[in-house]
Amino acid sequence: MKRSERHHLKENAFAVAMANLGGQLSNRGRSLAVGIAIGTALLVLYAGYGFWTDRNSGRAGVLLAEALVVADAPIVPPPPPGSAEGEEAETAPVQPFVQPPGTYPSLEAKMNEALPRLLNAANAYPASQPGITARYRAAAALANLGRHDEAASEYREVIDQDTGLYARMAALGLADVELARGSAASAIELLESASGTEAAAQLPLDGVLMRLATAYDRAGRTGDARTTYQRVLDEFPASPYLGSAERELEALSNDG
Repeated sequence: MKRSERHHLKENAFAVAMANLGGQLSNRGRSLAVGIAIGTALLVLYAGYGFWTDRNSGRAGVLLAEALVVADAPIVPPPPPGSAEGEEAETAPVQPFVQPPGTYPSLEAKMNEALPRLLNAANAYPASQPGITARYRAAAALANLGRHDEAASEYREVIDQDTGLYARMAALGLADVELARGSAASAIELLESASGTEAAAQLPLDGVLMRLATAYDRAGRTGDARTTYQRVLDEFPASPYLGSAERELEALSNDG
C-alpha cells in the first residue's frame, strides 16, 4: 500500500473516531441535561411541598392555639347565694357577680365553647400534628361533656391518624369512654395493649395498670384486678397511685 493511501486511511479512522466521540459526548450531554432538569424539578417540587406543609402546619398551629386559650382557661364559679356572713353582710349592698375576663363559670361552659374551635382546627388540617392534637383535645372535651359516642369516634380518628404518643393517649381515652359506656371488655382489650412493653415506653405504666385493674373489676374479673393492683404496689413504690391501689386492693379482699 502506498504511503499516501495509508495516510488517507489514518485520517479517515481519526475522523470516524472523533465523530463517534462527539456523538457520545453529545448523547451524554443530553442525558446530563435531562438528569439536571429532572433533579431541578424534583427539588422545586420538594421545596414547594415543604413550603405548603409548613404553611399548613403553621395555620393549624394558630387555630389550635386559639382553641387552647379557651380549653385551658381557668374556671371561676360564681359564689353560692347567701355565702356572705355576719352583720356587715346583712347591711352591705349585694354586688352582682361579674365573671372575670378569660375565665368560665364551669367545666361544661368552657368545653362547650372550646369544642367547636378544637374541631375546626382538627378538620381543617387533619393530618398535621396540630390537627391531631386538636382532635385529641376535642375527644377529651366530648368525654367531659358526657357525649361518649362522639368522643369514641374522635379518639378512633386520632388512633388512625397518628402512630406516636397521641395514638397511645387516645387509646387510654377510648378505654375510659368504653368503661363509661359499660363496655368493660373493650376497655380491657385497649388497656392490655397499652400496658405492653412498647406502649409503656411512652405512657406512665402505673396509671395504665390502675385503669386496667378498674376495668377487670367492672368485668367481674376480681382475681385479675387484685393481681394488677398488686403490680402497682410491687413495681411502683413511689407511684402517686399507691394509696388508691392499697385501698382498692383492701376493698376487693374484704368483698371476698
